[in-house]
Amino acid sequence: MEKKNVMFLAIFGALLVGCSEEEIANVETSSQNAISFNVVSNAAETKATPITPSNLKTGNVDFDVFAYTVKDGTAFMGDTKEDYFHKGVKIVYKGTDNDGKWDYDDQTELRYWPTEALNFYAVSPGTVLAGDAGLHYTWNFNKDKQEITYACMNEYAEGTGKHSDHDVMYGIALNQTKTSNNGVVRFKFKHILSQVVFKAKTELTTMNVTINSIKIHNAKMTGTFTLPSDAETAPSTADNWVLAGMEDGTGYYDPVIIRDKTIEVNSNTTDISCETPIFTIPQTLTKWSVDGDTKTIAKADGVRQSYLEISCNIQQSGVYLFGSAGEYKTIYVPFGASWEPGKRYVYTMIFGGGYDANGDEILKPIEFDAEVEDWGDDVESNVTF
Repeated sequence: MEKKNVMFLAIFGALLVGCSEEEIANVETSSQNAISFNVVSNAAETKATPITPSNLKTGNVDFDVFAYTVKDGTAFMGDTKEDYFHKGVKIVYKGTDNDGKWDYDDQTELRYWPTEALNFYAVSPGTVLAGDAGLHYTWNFNKDKQEITYACMNEYAEGTGKHSDHDVMYGIALNQTKTSNNGVVRFKFKHILSQVVFKAKTELTTMNVTINSIKIHNAKMTGTFTLPSDAETAPSTADNWVLAGMEDGTGYYDPVIIRDKTIEVNSNTTDISCETPIFTIPQTLTKWSVDGDTKTIAKADGVRQSYLEISCNIQQSGVYLFGSAGEYKTIYVPFGASWEPGKRYVYTMIFGGGYDANGDEILKPIEFDAEVEDWGDDVESNVTF
């Protein structure tokens, strides 16, 4: 598996404006002493288009930086508040591709290296989107703990919110001084969310399916992510995420994969949502148990067991086995998953059956065989039913 890393250097060479000669002497010159950044990130796929070296510099990607002295945790970059709704120093790309620089969004926030070492933390995007009011995406960074809260948007459902879900990343660089990396702070960004996409095919060459919509039921939608203690530790669901999910259903949602589509599926694999994946809180979904006390969909919902709801019709040799030319019917499929931060999960549904709302078999059950690789790579897994 090949990983492509995107490296770009933010070199800040602007001269300090309005300073006296004495002040300039104290900080040497800005090109020698200004704090600059070097960022490494996977070529991660986002909702609209993959983040690549070219589109990283379009101005749509930014990050907030916080820095604290190693000695006593004094806030050197970013607000001194220790609660949510505070901001760091925002870094943006100014200029066109290959003709500009990564720079401070606000030049009055330009920082120079102090004599003591600093711990740096970054979060991207560095802008809380309009309309969030801190409910969808915000953070709380201080010297002791760095947290990001995220609430998934059911963006493909009716009544979608003001914006879609988006990729969220963080970076850590500890014990940095002017002599570290020639004064350049090197961040290696990691993703905090999971990415989920679906493909589909039929079990037999004589079978054809038309899909209208797909949902995943009983996923948790909200959580708080705590940054690891160092830059190299890979984040995990168990160690870094605390999820919200109450017995009364608060904190759960049914992410819509596709809605009101006409997707024709045959024995050749068809991409259903690869170009528009969902970002989700990393979590473990408990698979609907059709046997026993949770046989029906209503009982599965009562204990928050997960399943797919697929609206479709199925033909074989031109004859409808399920639904009709003018009618879609619903198949329910037990679905279990364990999603980790920074991983992309691709599920291939192989049509041939499922269950109705009462847990009675339609043709035959679906089976899952899921694989996972690092974020951005194409991971194949089969769903046979």
